[in-house]
This record gives sequence, C-alpha cells and structure tokens, in this order.
Amino acid sequence: MIAFLTQYYQGLGHSQRIKFIAEETAKYNDDVIIIDQLFQPPLEYSVEHISFLKNYKVPNDGNIFQFIMSENLINFRIKKFIEVLDTKNITTLVCEGFPFCRHQFAHEYIRYFEECKKRNIKIIISVRDFPWDEPHDNQLQDWVSYTQNLICKYYAEAVLVHGDENILPLIADRHRHANSRQIIEHIKDKLYYTGYVCDNKQPEKHIGNTNKIFVSTGLNKQEGVLLFKHIMRIAKEFPDYDFVMPVANRYMDIKNGKKDNLYLVDYIPNLREKLKHCAAYITYGGYNATTEILKGQIPSIIIPRENGRKMEQFVRAYVFEPYNFFKVVNNAEFSKLSDVLKKVLTEKPNKFNFKLTGAEESARVITQIHNG
Repeated sequence: MIAFLTQYYQGLGHSQRIKFIAEETAKYNDDVIIIDQLFQPPLEYSVEHISFLKNYKVPNDGNIFQFIMSENLINFRIKKFIEVLDTKNITTLVCEGFPFCRHQFAHEYIRYFEECKKRNIKIIISVRDFPWDEPHDNQLQDWVSYTQNLICKYYAEAVLVHGDENILPLIADRHRHANSRQIIEHIKDKLYYTGYVCDNKQPEKHIGNTNKIFVSTGLNKQEGVLLFKHIMRIAKEFPDYDFVMPVANRYMDIKNGKKDNLYLVDYIPNLREKLKHCAAYITYGGYNATTEILKGQIPSIIIPRENGRKMEQFVRAYVFEPYNFFKVVNNAEFSKLSDVLKKVLTEKPNKFNFKLTGAEESARVITQIHNG
C-alpha cells in the first residue's frame, strides 16, 4: 500500500496538492491511502483516507498553533500513525513538506521516519516548487546539515519537486537562499522535477463571458480586511463590472452583503468553474491559486504574501511575472491596483509553456519506486 501523509493546521492548499497526486497514483495502484491531520472537515477524496483530528475542535481563542503543538496532541498523532502502520500493509510513504519545511514538527516527523525505517517502508518526499521555510540566520548552518542528514540518513528514495527546473530551480540562491545549494548538491541524484500539480478536473480554457471579477482573500482576516478596503476603493472606477469577494459581513458594515457593484459572500461555490467565465481574478499567490491561473490562462492579479521568513509566494510571483502569465501587485503597491486591473481586463495573458502535468508525473515516479 502507498500512503500519503499531509499535515497542516491552517488552510487546505498542501492537502489539496497531495489529494491530486494520490488520486492520480490510484489509477496505477489498487491500494492508496491518504493520512491527513486537518482540523477542517476532510476534503472529498476518491481514495481511502484517515483523518486523525476530525473529531477535535479548534480552540475558541484562535491559537491553533499552540494547541496543535501541545504534547498530548503530538503524542496522539504519533500513536495514531503507528496504529496505521501496524494495521495497513504500507510499503511506501509519501511525506509532504518535511524536512524542507515543517521544522516546528521535526520531533514528530523524525519519529514517523524512524517507525517507517523499522518496517523497511520506502520514503518519498513531496515538496512544492519553492519549499523553503528559512530559519533565523544563527540557525542556518545547523539547518542545512540537519536537512541533508535527515534525507540521507532516513534513506528517502526520492524528492519530488512539484515545479519546473527551467523556471524556478530548487537552487534559488538568488532569492535569499544561497545555502540551499549545499542541500541540493548533496541530494541532486534523488531530485525529480515533476512539473506543476493541477486539478485535472479544472476547466482548461478561459472563456471570459461574464462581467464578474472574483477576489479571493484566503484565511487571513487581517489581510482580507486590507484587501477589501482597496477593492471597495477601486470598485467604483469599474461600474460595468461586478466584484465578488468572499470575506463575509463580519468584516464590514454593509447591509445585505452589497454595496453598489461590490458583492460580499461567505464563500464562492464552484470557484474553479466560475473562473472559466470571469472577467478577472484577484488573489493571493499560493501554489494552488497560481496553478489554477496558469492552467486556465485566467486574466489575474496576484498579491503575494510577504510573511516574515516565508517568502514562497513573493519569490514565485516575481519569477513568473516577466512571462506575463499574470500581473503582480505587492502590499506596498495597492495604490497601483486600479491601473493594473485595467491592463488585466484588456490584455490577454500569455500561455504557460512549462509542465502542468505534475500529478501524472508524480504518480509515475511513485509507482516506479513502489514497484522497484
């Protein structure tokens, strides 16, 4: 059996990527299982899955991280993981993220790897195109050695990089990560660039036959409020378009969720299908949002998050921007949002000429290693 392990406490992007890969892998293997550790209701899977935390409630004080890192909950997750290994005939584990990121979960993941090693279970690491969570400078050298040793010591069979080496190689030293070269040189024979992972069910071609401009804010309330204020400011400059924004009325005092041509909703159902018909899309620059834009050639503005050490969205957005797949507006450039949107509404984005078959290629490599 091939098991996919994903752990995240905020958002579903990482788990969605694993879901796409696991479901593609299931086309070649009868026994596939996803082990997720989400507080949110599980995603709809077409393969077997186990959710360790589905019966846990997110604390009311909103301190999810402190709760998930509690000793009791860590021990509970380790116990459940060992139970799965003992009851399922798992011979290959695909681990999302660690040890390139998730360093706060290091104790837990090392235990997972040790348990797999005892049972001769093959380990495959799955990472996005820019996986790094860079530690503080005084920890950097230890972190480099630590990552190298983990991947080699625990005999990871492969590292699947869900990106394209021709556009964003894992050695991203021009983007603050010069020390990453040491890691990549050490494991280069284990790297597989799979291309970008997309939802194969997503509509392929943008039609753009409506006047809807969809705005996605993600889960961060503070960022959602900031973006909302700027959308409310510019919406009046585009009277022929309807702005639809899922931020909920708790953020602002607007009756009936509508103000002129700005519509506020709790969420946008079937967003992927609606994007096929939209006039434009404004969103933060997560991996999945970006690949949706690239695959559908959706006229878009990406607002990359610049969150302390986590520069993933910023790096990806500005590496892609010269290709004119989408426009980029950072948090310091909101005054330009109106002018950029006018360009998006009149200019057709370029076609993405890099690999978007990451789920299929990942499934091929996983199956080959599993059967080897």
